[in-house]
Amino acid sequence: MARIALCLPALPSHAAVHGALGRALAGRGHRVTLVGGQRLGPLAARECLTFHALPGAGADLRGAGLARTLWATAQDSALWVRSGPGALAALAPDLVIADQAEPGASLAAEAAGVRRATLAAALPMDRDDAIPPPFVDWPFLEGEAARRRNRGGWRVTDALLVLQRRVLRRGCRDHRLPLRERIDEWIAPDLDLRQLVPGLDYPHPLPRGAAQVGPLRDAFAPEPLELDDRPLVFASLGTLAGDRRRLLASIVAATKGMGVQVALAHAGTLTEADVRALPPHVHARALWPQAAVLARAAACITHAGMNTTLDCVAARVPMVAVPLAFEQPATAARLAHHGLAVVVPPRRATPDRLHAALRDVLDGADCRAALAVKSAELAAGGGTARAADRVEALIGAAP
Repeated sequence: MARIALCLPALPSHAAVHGALGRALAGRGHRVTLVGGQRLGPLAARECLTFHALPGAGADLRGAGLARTLWATAQDSALWVRSGPGALAALAPDLVIADQAEPGASLAAEAAGVRRATLAAALPMDRDDAIPPPFVDWPFLEGEAARRRNRGGWRVTDALLVLQRRVLRRGCRDHRLPLRERIDEWIAPDLDLRQLVPGLDYPHPLPRGAAQVGPLRDAFAPEPLELDDRPLVFASLGTLAGDRRRLLASIVAATKGMGVQVALAHAGTLTEADVRALPPHVHARALWPQAAVLARAAACITHAGMNTTLDCVAARVPMVAVPLAFEQPATAARLAHHGLAVVVPPRRATPDRLHAALRDVLDGADCRAALAVKSAELAAGGGTARAADRVEALIGAAP
């Protein structure tokens, strides 16, 4: 039995991914602990895993704009740099699995002298002139002009992440580690688990330890749904969308008269009175059992979050992508590149545009053919079982 610490930010989508891996490892007899700021506690409880809290709340990114997100991520990294080494030394795990999105956790593991792997729950943070940064909606282009564009994008990214870079630079100095101030420099060289498979990314060389295992999920269990026989459209804007009432209203209006029913996930944005006022073709809940709904769905309107994107591909469900924040525009651009979605920028997401985009994906035979190929590639990645195998192999290998 090994002791494994999963270190991550307090983001529901990331906690779901780490939770699936953690439960798989616990089922094999390992002792698994989620570690993070105090806001991670309720998410750890939801994932039914042991939790160890760092002495700080951690960031709340619900509804956060760019400036607040940049400040909050730097503060989270500072919490890890300050408190993480001592916490991990006390837990004495055999392995730390640090979320790629929190380089401070990787720094803390090295400072504590603990072996580490990383896990990319969202779009991987690979830095390569062949591809744009993972925060922009740029299409994939080849040639020197494209590489110059991408280098410029990385320079802007470095400037925007200056607060976090300062934290990492200071942490390296304080803990006597080699200087690494960029987030991509903390991708683990021995094992970097990734949900994204090559066929859904832009083409580029991968880091040495990249293990593209596909979605990390629990085994699918069908659930009864109170829905009728009309074609089903699943609409979800994720858990951090904030107040998107206007966009939700546009989705409802866009689907009127299409002969479909809508399973609308509003993440608590709508009140009970709001839900009762919805037209009869819309069934609304704060959250739906996503896999069960997508097993029935004919299309999905999504924010292009990584988990929903991969679940749609696995279920061969075409998408209308309305990317809202974080790496979602870059994910949506990759979906468009591979012919898996129609992308509608949120500022242009009027009922008419959403209606037209949804009609395109419902009628699109080419999209469904592309989804069949990509779904097979996801399945070949091996998912949670393959990820657990790779973790156990790393634990058993000589350091």
